[in-house]
Amino acid sequence: MCGIAGYLGAFEPGLLLRMNRAQGHRGPDGSGERVSGPAGLAHVRLSILDLSDAARQPMISADGRVVVSYNGEIYNYRELRAALEREGAVFRGTGDTEVLVELLARHGAAAFARLNGIFAIAAWFPAERKLLLARDSEGVKPLYWAATPAGPAFASELKALREVPGVDWTPDPAAVRCYLSLLYAPGEMTPVRGIRKVLPGQILEWNDATDPVASSFVPPHYSQEIQPYSQRQAGEAVRHYLAQAVRRQLVSDVPLGGFLSGGLDSSAVAHYAVRALGDASRYPCFTLGPLAAAAGEGFVDDHPYAASVAAQFGVPLHVAPFSESALEHLDSVVRQLDEPTADLAAFTTYAICHEARARGVKVLLSGAGGDDLFTGYRRHRALESERWWGWWPRPVRALLRTSFARLSPSSAFGRRYSKLFRYADRSPDERIAGYFQWLHDDLLSPALAPAFRAEPGRRPADALIASLAGLPRSALRLNRMLHLDRSHFLADHNLNYTDKMAMACGVEVRVPFLDRDLVAFSERLPGRLKQRGGEGKYALREAMRSVLPDSILDRPKTGFGYPLRGLMRGTFGRRLRDSAADGRLEASGVFDREGVLRLLEADARGEVDAAYPLLGVLFVESWFRQFGLTR
Repeated sequence: MCGIAGYLGAFEPGLLLRMNRAQGHRGPDGSGERVSGPAGLAHVRLSILDLSDAARQPMISADGRVVVSYNGEIYNYRELRAALEREGAVFRGTGDTEVLVELLARHGAAAFARLNGIFAIAAWFPAERKLLLARDSEGVKPLYWAATPAGPAFASELKALREVPGVDWTPDPAAVRCYLSLLYAPGEMTPVRGIRKVLPGQILEWNDATDPVASSFVPPHYSQEIQPYSQRQAGEAVRHYLAQAVRRQLVSDVPLGGFLSGGLDSSAVAHYAVRALGDASRYPCFTLGPLAAAAGEGFVDDHPYAASVAAQFGVPLHVAPFSESALEHLDSVVRQLDEPTADLAAFTTYAICHEARARGVKVLLSGAGGDDLFTGYRRHRALESERWWGWWPRPVRALLRTSFARLSPSSAFGRRYSKLFRYADRSPDERIAGYFQWLHDDLLSPALAPAFRAEPGRRPADALIASLAGLPRSALRLNRMLHLDRSHFLADHNLNYTDKMAMACGVEVRVPFLDRDLVAFSERLPGRLKQRGGEGKYALREAMRSVLPDSILDRPKTGFGYPLRGLMRGTFGRRLRDSAADGRLEASGVFDREGVLRLLEADARGEVDAAYPLLGVLFVESWFRQFGLTR
């Protein structure tokens, strides 16, 4: 797990070193640079597999055909190594990087489809004068690129691209609105026009400095045929694929452990980790300290549940201290996040990873992805409810929207039901996209400077609807929503902040639920075995009945983060008012000061639920200021 950077074109000497320094926190164990013709590749290393110098990067293949800089882990590298040895390959080290390099040397871009892992890869083929960039199929590892007059440049983090001359740092208004409405920028978008993300499962190919050719090494989501699994068959398959995924991801030459919230997903991962390791003491777990429950905000204290699971499995449980005072470091968190993805879970992720690294643990297994494959969010229940009203005539659905819009968002009931019917009279795909928006465009626009207000065809919902257009027409309605969860809420938001905050601590986070085979199985699973009425993750939950106690399986769903709405009426509300008073909001060029204050007051009076978009205002202002884009 590391950081990569580089370019293809005529760039100044010393650029690679500056790019490495800008993201050096990603690789505290070493660094390297290599220039080969017009290509430059750089690498900072966090040693996980093969701690020797034989695994140093950038790495060149034995035949000199390819040079690679790579961030991630290839979980099936031992099987791939054995296959390559049968082809005549000879290896010096014991890690996965050398396997990847030799696989690319022999099979080129076809190698990517054979990888089961998490990765961002840059591969330069000198004789062919060809550069390939690739990102793992679920987007666990980040990778950004920019076109410049001298040629393309790429890096694991935007901070490294800040060192590259000629990058267009003009703000992208559509992306900024997404950070405020969705909390992330979906797909290729970043805060600026000149930098794009490599998409999950995508290959970008350059020949010298020409425009890239894009292709994918994975099929479209939900293109597999749904199988008529019984509940028993589904349960057996869930247990098989999850056990296999965890076993694969335990490969490490350094100490590892896991997140443990005491919820279904992290507890299931812990169960299979202990079973595979055969020694519970080898799987230390980490959770947050006691958190006062916030009525109506969807948060429940994880600590008692985590302690119960730890006692049952016999794993060591370490508590990461966390208090509201940590939230005062908003600027440093935004800087590390690299994008203004507004979520207090970034703070709590950092706290857990910091505690793990302080105890010598460099790898953590996470339960992330369970909700995004098997359902589990409130929006999945909301979508399920459409079977009762979604087919009504549009005028009747419009009456639903206007009637429930009168509910006060100051209560959980009011927030949830007004959001349920907010887009009731829209088309099916518009309704799906609407469930992901925190605030309607009409309410958000007055808080923005004129240049950042909604443009036809570039609203946050439009980006999600366009993403849905890439699905097979046969995809179930529930799977259409899960596609947005996986492609955007997970890849562009949850996995992004997890990677950035973990790497700030020198910790690698692995995600067993996103194992290639488990993901493929989830796509074949009937909708009735994912969401059954109001019960999400039905097949997963029932599969774990024989393993986990009912108190864990049936505990209330809770967010991973910190209660926000009360803070917006206190600490964060004061910070917004201070930012308005001292000119920082207007200096960003993004916001209308009076519009932000009116939205803040409306939120305080309970007229709108704008806590998360207002947090987004703080994050966006901080990001623009720290990246030097203020007026």
